[in-house]
Amino acid sequence: MVQIIENHAEVSGELVSVAPDTDRPGFVLLQVNIAQARPVDATPNMFERDIGNVITIVARTGTAAASAQPGPVTLRVKKTGPGRSFAEE
Repeated sequence: MVQIIENHAEVSGELVSVAPDTDRPGFVLLQVNIAQARPVDATPNMFERDIGNVITIVARTGTAAASAQPGPVTLRVKKTGPGRSFAEE
């Protein structure tokens, strides 16, 4: 059983692509090359290990994150499980 740890971070980097999430209607998948990861609200920063890597972040359709265009981006995010990251809004 995986223990959930409340976590938040603000990540900055290059948005490589945006595509519909075929497994979750109403969501999109953002491919982001992470350049920086800063802690938010004194919670653990679970994204420090992702710096220099392209990760997938799920965003709800209709949010600012989901409508972002490829290029520089800054997002507030959280990890919800192994290999699962979500944009917060």
